[in-house]
Amino acid sequence: MPYETKPLPFDPKSISGISEKALVSHYENNYDGAVKRLNAISVQFAELDFAKAPNFVINGLKRKELIAANSMILHEIYFDGLGGASKPGGALAEGKLRSRGEGNEKTRCAVSGLVGLIAGAQTGRAQTCKVCAEQRRLA
Repeated sequence: MPYETKPLPFDPKSISGISEKALVSHYENNYDGAVKRLNAISVQFAELDFAKAPNFVINGLKRKELIAANSMILHEIYFDGLGGASKPGGALAEGKLRSRGEGNEKTRCAVSGLVGLIAGAQTGRAQTCKVCAEQRRLA
């Protein structure tokens, strides 16, 4: 099953702080490139004879697949954050509330990091989990 490039969820002209040219270039080159790489790797796996292939070939393809899949997913989150709903909903909204003091530290960091990623995409400023930032400062 081939992966498909999702359309931009916004008009690139409507985003303030990032030029239309930069957004379109990032979408076409980085995101679409990751989707194309992932599809090419899928074809390579389909044609691979696992019984005869050396382990380093299989490992190399799996590594490339992981990198391309992560790039595709993170770009989708990035572009959704730029042009999606202005506020998180569902589990993310509930997680955001937990990140303000309820729940365990691991949950707070994960949720806070995701909320920071989305907020950073919307504002153009990177945001990180305050707990993790403080731990890095003290290290």
